[in-house]
Amino acid sequence: ERLTEDLIVEILSHVPAKSLYRFKCVSNHWLSLIHHPDHSKKLPQTLAGFFYTGTDVERLPKSALHFANVSGRSCPAIDTSFAFLLSHRQVDLLDCCGGLLLCRWHSVGGDECPYIVCNPAREEWVMLPEPSQAEARKVSIVRLGFDPAVSSHFYVFVLMDYVRRVSYTIAAVDVYSSETRRWVRKERGLNESIGHLGGQYQSTVFLKGCLHFIAYGSRPSPICVAAVDTEGKTSTTFCIPSYVPNGILQQSQGCLHYSSFQSEDGLVLRLVVNVVKDYETKDWMLKHTTKTKYLSGGIHFNGYRVIGVHPECDLIFFTAGRATEVMCYNMNSREVKVTSKLEDGGPPYLPYVPLYAELQSLLM
Repeated sequence: ERLTEDLIVEILSHVPAKSLYRFKCVSNHWLSLIHHPDHSKKLPQTLAGFFYTGTDVERLPKSALHFANVSGRSCPAIDTSFAFLLSHRQVDLLDCCGGLLLCRWHSVGGDECPYIVCNPAREEWVMLPEPSQAEARKVSIVRLGFDPAVSSHFYVFVLMDYVRRVSYTIAAVDVYSSETRRWVRKERGLNESIGHLGGQYQSTVFLKGCLHFIAYGSRPSPICVAAVDTEGKTSTTFCIPSYVPNGILQQSQGCLHYSSFQSEDGLVLRLVVNVVKDYETKDWMLKHTTKTKYLSGGIHFNGYRVIGVHPECDLIFFTAGRATEVMCYNMNSREVKVTSKLEDGGPPYLPYVPLYAELQSLLM
């Protein structure tokens, strides 16, 4: 009680986000300090919600960006119009990582659509130089890699396919570094035959300096997890357990997770969560499983989909049926609750954790 509020906030600013989340229960005083908007820039942040895109043919423009708040009253309003980006006609959100967003910027009265990386929490952004064009190549997947706990620099990965092949074999990888402000390209040979699954909508994870994505490779494990480093080289590939098309690859508590709803005889019966706790061995372990009837109060739904895993704790976010709500499942207490309503739209759902730190790489 003898500590001043400023000193308490200073101490709390040095604890992990998971600990800060638990410290809300210490007292009403600490709860009010943590939720106070004047302290948000100092304190570590946790998952605020998910960005997703909706489409309406009767609206101009047809697509619109939405945000599903899953954190409650502690989350400040998110401006999905990106009004701080001047002179833009439309912004296409491609990826979200570490509090930064990767977008395609459509200018007013122009045809150019350069890549930009922005921080909506600080309303800062930077436009990237265009990567050099490659003949017989087409852009397939564009992703952002950023870990503010490791470095203040971000990376943009562009995975390219062969144009004239009915295949998703990766032909080349372009990587942009905010440190060098340059693109580097790594051409791939036939002996490095790695393909991707799901295109731009598939889930990816930036972990340990590599972009991880679900891919197909050589036998005996044709479906695998591939990791591309910041030089565009494939650093590793390893198997994935029980692959299903609606499964997602995400990071939680510093570990790689693969979560999916498993079906049998056409019925979705079970939620399965696997984790790689030891990245050196790349061994998957079953972390949690439960029947879907316990998630929906015994009511059967079609179309269960995992949309995210909380980065700091054992929470799974999913939709069911017509996907009008985001539901949260606590793997420890096995409780389910509705956290947000959804407008028109669908996957991908991109998890967003606000970043209030200043980055020199985003200063024009």
